[in-house]
Amino acid sequence: MPDRQCLQGVLYVLHTGIDWEGLSQELGFRSGMTCWRRIKRSINAGVFDDLHRILLAQLNAATRSTGPGR
Repeated sequence: MPDRQCLQGVLYVLHTGIDWEGLSQELGFRSGMTCWRRIKRSINAGVFDDLHRILLAQLNAATRSTGPGR
């Protein structure tokens, strides 16, 4: 399954609250278990921890550049 399609499946589950088994071809996705395994692998690899650190650094930099007195 392409990474983008898998991410869309993950986001759909998070947005709607359906079970992983609820993802189906009728909804435009493939296997919910495939999406779950892929996201679990990414979590275990630290992808989201890295993303969180990057986003916080960018937010802090933007806040410093637009802070009081600027």
